[in-house]
Amino acid sequence: MAYINNTAILRSLSCASISLYYSMSAAASHLEVDDPALADRCELEMGWQQPRSDHARPQFNAATTCSRNQWEWHLGLASNANDAIREEQAEVGIKLPLNLSSHSGSDPDRQQDDWHSAMVINLQKNLDTNNGFATEAFGIMGKTLGDSDVSLYANLGFTHEFNQSTQLLAGIAAAYELNSQHRLIAELYQKELSETAYQFAYQHTPQRQLQLELSLGNALSGNALQLGADITFYFGH
Repeated sequence: MAYINNTAILRSLSCASISLYYSMSAAASHLEVDDPALADRCELEMGWQQPRSDHARPQFNAATTCSRNQWEWHLGLASNANDAIREEQAEVGIKLPLNLSSHSGSDPDRQQDDWHSAMVINLQKNLDTNNGFATEAFGIMGKTLGDSDVSLYANLGFTHEFNQSTQLLAGIAAAYELNSQHRLIAELYQKELSETAYQFAYQHTPQRQLQLELSLGNALSGNALQLGADITFYFGH
């Protein structure tokens, strides 16, 4: 899910992975760390990612996300393709909000200062193999720091692929909203068997129905540089 342009709630971050069997959790955005906010409108996202290597194949993602009552669902498809090899992965997942609010009142400013949390469960299937489903589950905590326009997020969970050991999924992120149309995001994460990596992103929301994102990421060892771009369309109220 891309960031939601609403300062009264936590904005969204999303997933893509440096590892081959990567997650599309919550959307096509190339961000890894998710936040607990549910989508306030339906979203259609399309993304592209290119590792910096003459032999690396570009990755193409597409996903749709909607919320219903008190939960959110998403459906995505990712593809690595060139003339000789094609690999595709499908994912379906849900996000369930948890309430860590320490205030029971309706004051939006006090609610915004609280910690918020959610649980995400994803099922992934590599469409080019006979392996079973992979499962990804993680908890999310997030907080918007009052009037500072800075939001903090943390994810912790696991991913388990068919016939393989369970792997740690962890990440932290900070987002700074320059104004209603421009945001900067920085994150540090570890996912599956990949090295610990960092990523920076810039998001531009020129209008309510559209968001553009550019991202640059790398492993801490400096051997996995990749560029990404995606576009998000919003529907509904």
